[in-house]
Amino acid sequence: MKLTRIVISILLVATLAVPAMANSDWVEDFLRRYDPPRSAGAGGSNASSTNLGQLLQTGTVPVTMADVIAMMIERNLDIQSNRLAPRSSYFQSLVFYRALQPSIRFAGTVTRNSNFSNTQLNGATVLNQLRGQYAVNFSQALPTGTSLAVDATMNRQSSNSSLNSFNPSYTGQITYTVGQHLLRDRGRLINTRQILIGQNNEKISETQFEIQVTNLLVQAQKTYWDLVFAGQDLDVKQRSLDLANRTLDENKMKVEIGTLAPIDVVQTQSEVASRREQMVVSTYTVTQTEDQIKKLTSSDKDPSMFLIKLRAQESPRRPEGIQIPSLEEAVRVALENRPEMRQADLDVKNKDIDVQYTKNQKLPIFDVTAAYNQNGTGGTHTERSGFGSTQILNTIPGGIWNSFGQLFGYNYTGYSLGFSFVIPLSNKAQQADYDRALTEHRLSESKLNVTAQAIALEVRNTLTQVEMNRARIETAQTTRELSEQRLEAEQTKFSLGTSTLRFVLEEQRNVAQAQTNELQNVVNFTKSLVDLDKAMGLSLKKNNIEIDKTLGQVAVKITSRPAQYAAQQ
Repeated sequence: MKLTRIVISILLVATLAVPAMANSDWVEDFLRRYDPPRSAGAGGSNASSTNLGQLLQTGTVPVTMADVIAMMIERNLDIQSNRLAPRSSYFQSLVFYRALQPSIRFAGTVTRNSNFSNTQLNGATVLNQLRGQYAVNFSQALPTGTSLAVDATMNRQSSNSSLNSFNPSYTGQITYTVGQHLLRDRGRLINTRQILIGQNNEKISETQFEIQVTNLLVQAQKTYWDLVFAGQDLDVKQRSLDLANRTLDENKMKVEIGTLAPIDVVQTQSEVASRREQMVVSTYTVTQTEDQIKKLTSSDKDPSMFLIKLRAQESPRRPEGIQIPSLEEAVRVALENRPEMRQADLDVKNKDIDVQYTKNQKLPIFDVTAAYNQNGTGGTHTERSGFGSTQILNTIPGGIWNSFGQLFGYNYTGYSLGFSFVIPLSNKAQQADYDRALTEHRLSESKLNVTAQAIALEVRNTLTQVEMNRARIETAQTTRELSEQRLEAEQTKFSLGTSTLRFVLEEQRNVAQAQTNELQNVVNFTKSLVDLDKAMGLSLKKNNIEIDKTLGQVAVKITSRPAQYAAQQ
């Protein structure tokens, strides 16, 4: 009986310990997901320990802007999938080298044949023949429109014919051929057109990936500042609710002593309920913003990640000490750095290559060729008494080496020269293709100008937004200060009996709204600076993010933490 109790106790302890251990592992695993590893050393360990302690004590994980950016670069699903597009374009560009790659070809044929002779010139009543044909070919096309070829053949033949001088006989030949396009298809650009366009398309794909990373970076930054606003606005709503509750308690005391009508308590209770509703809305706004950050910074589909709360540790930037570039300088920097300009310029280069190619295709075909050949014959030599005689006077042994000896003895050689000139009687198709290329080239140039104009307008609009939000911060700050003064004055009048509770509650709402408006304007100013960096093409540079492109591998990496974020760690 005692043994049974001991076993049950051990099983109960093990059952309780396993979930606890699993829960501990889950917490550490979550922190590894949402707290990117920093440089090795005590600093990273201390930061991880601090985050773990705060998670266990408060249920929240503190995050900075640098943390959000690092996690997004490392884990965002869009970045992980979109980075494959430039790699695909890289391999596609390699395909076009196929036309210029050298090739070597081997061929061999063996034929056995037997025929009843219908003439004495066959040298036998029943002619039996055995032939073997072997060939090796090397060819290479050059970017200049030149073609090179080397053909080596060796034929072996044996038969029962009495007319053969060599039986078996070996006949070999090596031919060197050079061809050149003189008009159509002549030139390096014409023959490497697809390669050059493929390389430009690879760069276009890389710029598209850069644009996608920039958009995700801007989205992450704006979402982080939305989290900052939601968190601080929740604090404003909490202070407003606390003030309403204190007012309600004071009014209840005044009703008890008979200095305030009971209806005023009902009015205050209604105001408390209204502000509690605002608290609920603000709380869920914080949750939704946290979920947006988690989506941007996680590749995990585990629903448990949405249970962790995030707390922004940074404050929005105020206008003091911030240098805003002039319009001319901002536009100049934008035109130099925006990937859209590089993308449009690469498209113009592709269209220019197409124009030159289609112009070349309008020319007639004029090709020249030159060939030089070496010949060699060998085998067993049979000397007969006369033509068609079966009497053998002498047999000289030989073989394939005799043929090679003549081949490389350069005693039996030949050459050939030739040309081909083709004039099309109608050139409408080539002319139409050329006109099409010219039209697309002009369209591409127009798109380049349109892109430059759109970028300049975007820079202008973002600068306007920055200046507008800077001015709104000043007016919102003034409005908030005046609202606080009006609230203080209204409370004094209410204490003296010269005002009503309705005006006090109204001024409390005005102060809370003024604080929210000021906070919103400061956050909008910070977000407009993010938009200005994007408009000028400096988002990646200012956040020390590089697009690494080596051997077709495209990856995003952070070279170092930005100075403004590192200073806040």
